[in-house]
Amino acid sequence: MKRLEGKVALVSGTARGQGRAAALRFAAEGALVVGGDLLHEEAVETQRLIAREGGIALTPGPLDVTDEESVRSWVDEAADAFGGIDIVYANAGAVCFGSIDGQPYADFSFTLRAELSPSAPISVRSTPPTSRSATRTATSSR
Repeated sequence: MKRLEGKVALVSGTARGQGRAAALRFAAEGALVVGGDLLHEEAVETQRLIAREGGIALTPGPLDVTDEESVRSWVDEAADAFGGIDIVYANAGAVCFGSIDGQPYADFSFTLRAELSPSAPISVRSTPPTSRSATRTATSSR
């Protein structure tokens, strides 16, 4: 039996990089992976890669982790499909680069929302009644 056999893992940012790698690893360990990303087609490719290796994954639709309704829908779909959530890997984020004296406040604010805020709505939405485990793992690669 694999370490995460039958566990449901929410993984944001599965289109590429660390999110894709985490989704593939969770699946290799037996988890049912629910991925999401704004780059939906690339996230669906991650789902295909998981299926090709014999794993199970779901990628409900584009996921915008800065939008509470998008997160709510993603978490609810995961809970409905698999009966709850055991693991949360909050990976997605985005950055607007610029010098401190030249960056517009809107870009700075966007970066804060995209990098720091996603963990909160994902974690809050994935607590009971959607949580299946008495012990859950919530992590962020940031």
